[in-house]
Amino acid sequence: MAALIAVLIAALLALFVVAALPIGDEGSPVVCPFRAVTGLPCPFCGFLRAARLIAEGRIGNAFAMNPLDAALVLVGLPLTAALWLANLTGGVALRFALSPKERRVAWGLAAIVLAANWAVVLYHSAP
Repeated sequence: MAALIAVLIAALLALFVVAALPIGDEGSPVVCPFRAVTGLPCPFCGFLRAARLIAEGRIGNAFAMNPLDAALVLVGLPLTAALWLANLTGGVALRFALSPKERRVAWGLAAIVLAANWAVVLYHSAP
């Protein structure tokens, strides 16, 4: 139980820190190496800004800016923390095996989702 409370406190502190960072403000540095080199946003550009928008309670804005990053912050991170805690405390661990065909399908779907997300990010960054 103490580990769960510690993780929850750490998550709340992380949200407060992200909300306080000057990410995406006028004059803030570009932290994406791909964007610094090419001038184009990468598929994950905006992850910290999405986390900041979510921390500020502007969930719709986070999804409009980068849907994949917002989903990862809202669903992926808490789910990962919950599974990690369940495994740490002796609970059920999530394990599954994919056949080679299922693995190819999963990678293909992941590529399609990533490409669609990148299209949204590029659309929103166009002048």
